[in-house]
Amino acid sequence: MEMISIALIWLGLFAAAFFAYYFFLQARTKERLSLIDIGADASNFYAKREKKRNFCFPWLKIGLLFTGLSIGLAGGLIIISVPVMNEMLDKVAPGVVFGLMFLFGGLAMILAHFTDRKRNLQD
Repeated sequence: MEMISIALIWLGLFAAAFFAYYFFLQARTKERLSLIDIGADASNFYAKREKKRNFCFPWLKIGLLFTGLSIGLAGGLIIISVPVMNEMLDKVAPGVVFGLMFLFGGLAMILAHFTDRKRNLQD
């Protein structure tokens, strides 16, 4: 019985996806036909669109994020390895390391945003 219910769930999922796509195409066709009936130009439906900028994998953002995380990890480990700080941070040492990792990771993401924005403005 359990297998039948799983099969029905999958069947329902695929049927819903099919009918959603079918009704999308049907609505688009009706909209285009009504625009043609009132005298609108139909060439804009079938004209070649401008090719948008190709997808470029965000290596810069990922690199900056990992650099920020590693700086935070190194900074946290240096702070907890100092003998004077070790006594004060004995119970919260992992929190300091993770906190610095998140801090520098977030700063790296902000830096990546601004460098990417400058690069997009040049294109």
